[in-house]
Amino acid sequence: MSVSPLSRLRQGLAFRLLKAFLIVTIVTFALAASYMSYLIFDRQESLSKVSHFDAAWSASQGVNEFMRLLQRVTTLAGAPSPSRREEVRLRFEILKGRLELFKTGKFQAFVDETKGRQAVVKRLSDFVEKLDGMIGEVDDPEKAQQVLDLMAPLETDMINLASDAASFSSVEVTEYELDLLRLHRNFSIAALGFFVCGLGFIVLLGWHNRLLTRTHLRLRTANEDLQRVSDDLARMARHDLLTGLPNRLFLRERMEEMFARDESVALMCLDLDNFKSVNDTLGHAIGDALLCEVASRITNLVGQDGMVSRFGGDEFVIILDGVGAAGAAALAASLVEALGKPYRLAGNQVVIGTSIGIDFASNASGDPDNSLKNADLALYRAKADGRGTYQFFKPEMDAQLQRRRLIELQLRSTNFDTDFELLFQPLVDLQTKKITTIEALLRWTNPVTGPVAPDEFIPIAEHSGLIVPIGAWVLEKACALAISLPPDINVAVNLSATQIRRSNIIETISAVLGETGLSPNRIELEITETLLLDDSSEVHSVLNALRSHGIRISLDDFGTGYSSLAYLRKFIVDKVKIDRSFVASIADNPDHLAIVQAIVDLTHALGMVSVAEGLETEEQLAIIRASGCNEAQGYLFSPPIPEDEIKEFLARRGWKLRVA
Repeated sequence: MSVSPLSRLRQGLAFRLLKAFLIVTIVTFALAASYMSYLIFDRQESLSKVSHFDAAWSASQGVNEFMRLLQRVTTLAGAPSPSRREEVRLRFEILKGRLELFKTGKFQAFVDETKGRQAVVKRLSDFVEKLDGMIGEVDDPEKAQQVLDLMAPLETDMINLASDAASFSSVEVTEYELDLLRLHRNFSIAALGFFVCGLGFIVLLGWHNRLLTRTHLRLRTANEDLQRVSDDLARMARHDLLTGLPNRLFLRERMEEMFARDESVALMCLDLDNFKSVNDTLGHAIGDALLCEVASRITNLVGQDGMVSRFGGDEFVIILDGVGAAGAAALAASLVEALGKPYRLAGNQVVIGTSIGIDFASNASGDPDNSLKNADLALYRAKADGRGTYQFFKPEMDAQLQRRRLIELQLRSTNFDTDFELLFQPLVDLQTKKITTIEALLRWTNPVTGPVAPDEFIPIAEHSGLIVPIGAWVLEKACALAISLPPDINVAVNLSATQIRRSNIIETISAVLGETGLSPNRIELEITETLLLDDSSEVHSVLNALRSHGIRISLDDFGTGYSSLAYLRKFIVDKVKIDRSFVASIADNPDHLAIVQAIVDLTHALGMVSVAEGLETEEQLAIIRASGCNEAQGYLFSPPIPEDEIKEFLARRGWKLRVA
């Protein structure tokens, strides 16, 4: 289809008109943009004048800081204190900054207008210079008063200066307002520019939206990270960091929950035997590794039937739901067996044991605290029974604990001289038939409890540390008696491990010997095998030091504990006392006779004196003498004798007939 010339003429005219319109539109936009730029620049200049050269603002800030400083100095002068002194220093530094502003910009022009203003600024500068030299002593009331005297005349000057500055700035503001009115008239011309700004704003919104989207994603990721950290912190607060087991807090929550719904809940308290020696000999790193291995073995045995928690140190607690006494006993036996097997840690073989106390919620009326206490009492009984075993809580255990507490309280308040009594039992040389030693035996009759057996109160005294003053009292009394006896009779006193660890036993003995005048070679200190188990340099050093002073060391009750030839080789002792349990049945038990004979032969080979304890019959005496034992002790010769009867006893000859 052909196009007529008229149509082409019309199309060309339309194209030219559109082209011209586009050119005019572009030019108009360009002019509008240029004019908008001019308006923005002009307004910025006006605002810059107001913001940077406003004398009223600078003056008012200076007056405010001057008044604040005046107030702080006044307060400091009335009640000096370090905090108020620091406030004065802070306000002074701020005032110095304000003074620097007085010397710059429009404010400098304002000051230079009159001599009076220049004089005020000069006086303020002089004051600041003087105060700068006094600021270190401003907490001195006299110095503070001098500062106040310097500031008093300046207060009126500063207020007048601020008033003049306000008037000065008011004139400037009026001029700026007139300029802004002129700009407002021209601003309507730039309306077209807002259209361009609108388009730019739309683009900006799109860009901003993309930023918000990205930020939202980052915030969501950060929130997830925070939630994970929060979960980790919550777990750390309720779990032991070393073993990963629930800790005391988690245990308490679970106990309250389980005890509230079921009284058949069983509670087991486990304490590791000989764990301290592992820490002391191999170090805490091995100890920590051992605790982790123990936790793993316990967890594997308990499985899903209960919760295992580390209660603290080397203590663990197990909660079992819906288990009877037989099931608890079976698990406890398995735990004792499993935890007693050797551990291989960093090339070291470690062997420990465990003692377990068991209680049921029904015994504690559903009270978690009472149940823990009951299980702990049962644990204490298990340890007292020789360790490496378990015990169920029984009501009488609580009575025994109360009895133990009562005895400890009475021990702390007892009068040694009136409530304690020393008895003495002789040791007889089976060859010479003479008494060589008398052993001091402590007895206690308490006004509240009556007579208390040594087997009951001595362990309590050792645990509480009271054995230290008690032992010193016994040593002093025994040595005082020995000095009045024939010089060929020694005195034996029992020495507790606690006395070595908690007191300066060497100085104590030296002081007693100095006071009584007794020769050191007339003292025999009896120790037990338990003390020798503490393979420490401290024990070794103390025993060697005592022997170097001439004091004899006896090993008491040999054969009942952890008897080892290594102890006799490592810790040189003078006497070995064979425990009475072997002597009591020596006539009827060939095994005991063989043990006694072996101990006697061993002591002779090592150059030590052997002593048989607990002789009560002539038959026992004949067998002991035939074994070659050096000395004997027991009721066959004499029961323990009061102090005031010992001299009379030594004068009698009747006891010698039993040795003949």
